[in-house]
Amino acid sequence: MAGVVPRTNKAGEITSYQVKWRAPGGDGWQTERFDGDEEGLAAAEVFKSCR
Repeated sequence: MAGVVPRTNKAGEITSYQVKWRAPGGDGWQTERFDGDEEGLAAAEVFKSCR
């Protein structure tokens, strides 16, 4: 199962979104980064649904 994690700076502003998942039989977490705007969030959600 994959999840979308907002990444923030020290001021608390979202700078990017990260999709994190564990591949079956794989070692540890794998990640993919997307921009911190609305389009980036939408792309992260689409990517997450494919994992």
